Amino acid sequence: MPAKYDVAVVGGGPGGYVAAIRAAQLGLRTVCIDKRDTLGGTCLNVGCIPSKTLLHTSEMYSYLEHDALEEGIACQKLHLDFPKMMQRKEAIVKGLVDGIAGLFKGNKVDHLIGSAAFVSPHLLEVTHGSQKNEVEAAHIILATGSEPIALPSLTFDEKRIVSSTGALSLAKVPKKMSVIGAGVIGVELASVYRRLGAEVTVIEMLDHICPAMDHAVSRLLLKILEKQGLSFLLSSQVVGAEVKPKHVSLSVKGPNGEAAIEADVVLVAVGRRPYTDGLGLDKAGINKTSKGFVLVDGMFRTNVPHIYAIGDLIEGVMLAHRASEEGVAVAEIIAGKHPHVNYMAIPNVIYTSPEVAAVGLTEQEAKEAGLNITVGTSAFKANARARCVGKTEGFVKVIGEKSSDRLVGMHIVGANASEIIGEGVIAMETKATLTQIAYASHAHPTMSESIKEAAVETLKAKS
Repeated sequence: MPAKYDVAVVGGGPGGYVAAIRAAQLGLRTVCIDKRDTLGGTCLNVGCIPSKTLLHTSEMYSYLEHDALEEGIACQKLHLDFPKMMQRKEAIVKGLVDGIAGLFKGNKVDHLIGSAAFVSPHLLEVTHGSQKNEVEAAHIILATGSEPIALPSLTFDEKRIVSSTGALSLAKVPKKMSVIGAGVIGVELASVYRRLGAEVTVIEMLDHICPAMDHAVSRLLLKILEKQGLSFLLSSQVVGAEVKPKHVSLSVKGPNGEAAIEADVVLVAVGRRPYTDGLGLDKAGINKTSKGFVLVDGMFRTNVPHIYAIGDLIEGVMLAHRASEEGVAVAEIIAGKHPHVNYMAIPNVIYTSPEVAAVGLTEQEAKEAGLNITVGTSAFKANARARCVGKTEGFVKVIGEKSSDRLVGMHIVGANASEIIGEGVIAMETKATLTQIAYASHAHPTMSESIKEAAVETLKAKS
């Protein structure tokens, strides 16, 4: 006999485990099914958390190696203990994984390890090795996330041709590394290994990096990363590849013709796609889009009303915190509540050094939407706190709509951008005006004062 639940969540990542916990808190008997032995999904196990750990540690190493002396700190016999760095990363992941397991226990969420597949619209078969179990649920939430996209000529072996997963677990720092794709994952991991001493070349089909970001942000970030020693081949694509005994040879076609590039490790970071393999969506009658995303309505329902989908499985930006918001929303919808997810107020961050953070519309998007906008910027080189801590690269850019005085976008390149963008998120969520932001008192000296100054600039532009 199958185990019966009110809610079955398939996937234990930031969308799935949050949905499961919220459903249980609302009094629904809930099980979370995930094929990994550990909870947390891609984000916690092989994504957000390990990458940000390595970004932090490598930034510290680079600071001590290149910049500390300017502040009067002399480092003797500085050396890199790469295995120790990786051990710390694994310890942090384990601690957080154990924390989720504790939350499941505390909220009485059942955890079932295995790969789930539909037998019928209400029935799932869960396979773990030779063991099979059946789960029957009144409501099912699909939160299986996404997987890296491979290139036909570069099959992942996670040693020499790596996805982000393999790049986070290399045995040593490569001498030469090629990164295909200059999106968020590409520039973050390129930054890690450049700081640790690798010679890194990033290959990008477009003529700019991080295409989702505001153009002014993208242009500045490119200059900063090039200054840090990263090489970029823009408007270029890999047209051939050969894996040799000691290196990988790439044929790259760019504006000036075709050239050969050799690398010890090649990171393929050209994007991710929804992971639906083995789910048996056809047996449940669930429809997908032409791009492979699960098709849902405005309430996250698939065409089978009791089955929902969230996170990377559905159209939209692939962000862990977006999936979490949707997970909470679906659990509350099932419980009869009326939540909302404000996609305009979901921030996007790139954890390079300096960081990049944004919320709302870019200047280009605002103009394309026909808005009559006002734009204000404030450079961190004029910010007292930035000067104190030696982090003067970057700016805050505020975009507002003139007639309503409403904030419609905020973009930051600078130290701690991931933290101070929270002010922009709250402003977007509460429909704050440019005038309110400009007149709000900010502690001095702080990096966030540049938000106030940028808002003041928008008011000058309006007058």
